[in-house]
Amino acid sequence: MNTITRQSVLTILSFFLLATGCKKDNPQSEQVTVNGQTFGCRVDGVPFISDLWDYGNNIPPVRVDFWYSPVLRTMEVQIIGKKENQYIEVWLASPIVAGRALLKTTTLPSPAIPHPPNYGLYQKLSPNQTFITNSSIGGYVDILSVDTVTQKIEGRFEFIGTDQTTGKIVTITNGYFKRS
Repeated sequence: MNTITRQSVLTILSFFLLATGCKKDNPQSEQVTVNGQTFGCRVDGVPFISDLWDYGNNIPPVRVDFWYSPVLRTMEVQIIGKKENQYIEVWLASPIVAGRALLKTTTLPSPAIPHPPNYGLYQKLSPNQTFITNSSIGGYVDILSVDTVTQKIEGRFEFIGTDQTTGKIVTITNGYFKRS
């Protein structure tokens, strides 16, 4: 009886150690929330942790901004995540409604083009490389919920950005954003 008890305890202890020793992939641990705005994704499978705060200008590393044009009567959304030497931006053109928005147009990013169509962009600042969606290879944003009056939005995104000079690509996956 003593042997059975000892074996049971060892079996339970071994199972417990194995279960707690396994590291599970938790996408929420890759998300950063600042001032009620959340952003997170992976760049070529590596977690992108937004942590570059511009303290001098009080600009946080995560921004989900609504832009309203009273002349055009349009609402656009700009989603930004920044970390040292890297920058990700998703631009959603009007109308902003729940559902899937495709990032599949060849364009220059804002502000080079005022009121551009939807796009996804990944940029390395040094050496300068810009990877942006285009009409051949793009992506999507699934807007889970949106309220343009209170400027609340939540969504998921994925895209492939192409360097227009070299043709190299970067894959952005597991993207998530929220402004509450």
